[in-house]
Amino acid sequence: MDIKRKLASFRNTLNSYVMSESEKEAYIELETRLLKSETMPLKELLARAKKIKPLVRVDGDHNSVLGFRKKCHDFADTDKLCFCKPCDIRARSYLYDFNASRIVTSGGKPCVVPKHQKVGEFTCYHDTGAFYGCLMPSVDEVLQQFPTEIDWHTVDAFELLFSSLNFRDVYDSLLDRHISTVILYRFDNGLPKQIKEQPIVFEGHRYR
Repeated sequence: MDIKRKLASFRNTLNSYVMSESEKEAYIELETRLLKSETMPLKELLARAKKIKPLVRVDGDHNSVLGFRKKCHDFADTDKLCFCKPCDIRARSYLYDFNASRIVTSGGKPCVVPKHQKVGEFTCYHDTGAFYGCLMPSVDEVLQQFPTEIDWHTVDAFELLFSSLNFRDVYDSLLDRHISTVILYRFDNGLPKQIKEQPIVFEGHRYR
């Protein structure tokens, strides 16, 4: 189904809800932007994936990869950020079922995330997949939805913040998407070599 047909179907759905015309137009504008973002050329998507890596936050002062708990809500000063091993940026959520084996390590410890600074943030909308009851954000959604006012060339990494881990609290039934805040970081000296050399996995294919 092309974008025009999807938008026509979406508009029909909105007509069954009680809302103002301005609210309907705002939803249509957002849905249009999201659908267009999904048509990003593969070459550009891979370029972004090579440059910008997902980070996962874990609890406490962990010197090993054991005993951690991933966090994407209620951040604390004692949290640590970790790099992820490559997973398919489209076909699989990098956070769903995340466990210690998927943390990048060096010498048996999590690879050190370099000194960094926050350079921006934006709201991101995530496909619910087969079931809206699971938070399953994928890397490609984040990379495709970068606002035009943010130069992605200046960003090295991102992490997701959900306002709640109760999927009902972050679910928009009209869009059929979960909503997060993407936090963008830049490292003082760029990506570590080990991370920069990671392959990009896209629909089962590996790119370097």
